[in-house]
Amino acid sequence: MPPDRAPMTIVAEAATMAAFAPYGALLPIGSPGDAGRAVNQGRARRHPGLRDLSHDAAASRPVLDLYRIEPSTLPFALVCFERHPLTAQAFVPLEDVRLLVAVAPDDNGRPDIGRARAFIVERAIVHYRAGAWHAPLVALDAPARLAMLMWETGDARDCEEVFLTEPVTVI
Repeated sequence: MPPDRAPMTIVAEAATMAAFAPYGALLPIGSPGDAGRAVNQGRARRHPGLRDLSHDAAASRPVLDLYRIEPSTLPFALVCFERHPLTAQAFVPLEDVRLLVAVAPDDNGRPDIGRARAFIVERAIVHYRAGAWHAPLVALDAPARLAMLMWETGDARDCEEVFLTEPVTVI
C-alpha cells in the first residue's frame, strides 16, 4: 500500500514523552512540584521550557506566529500530513487546551501512514523535530490559542505537505 493511501482508523492515546520522542518532545507546562526559579528581583518565576529549536543554516529567519484553532471533536478525519525539513517547530499553548497531535514516521520522503500515531496532549509544549511528519494540530473541546516558533527560508522548502488519498479517522 502506498504510504499516502491508508483506509484506516487510529485510536488516540494519552501522550507520554517516551511515546512521542521519535517525533520531538513534549514539554510539560506547570507540572506539579515545578516551582521554577525566581527572576526579575523575585517578581516572577521562570520555568524550564524549550532549549533546542534546531534548524538548517538556510532557514535563517526566526518566526513567532500566533494561532487560533477552532475546536473539533473525535472522531476526526485526518486528510493531510506535513513536515518542515529544515527546522524544528514548537507550539506553546497560551491557555489550558486539549490537542490531538498526529504523527507518522518517514518512509522514503513521505509519511508512513500505516504506522501513524495519534496522541491527546494536555498542558504541554509540542516540539516537532526537523523533518517530523505531523498532521495539523486539532483543538479538542474548545478553541485553542497557541504561539508557534520555527525558522524559515521564506520559500517552498519551509513546508512539505502530503494530502492523503483517503482520510484516516482518529477515534
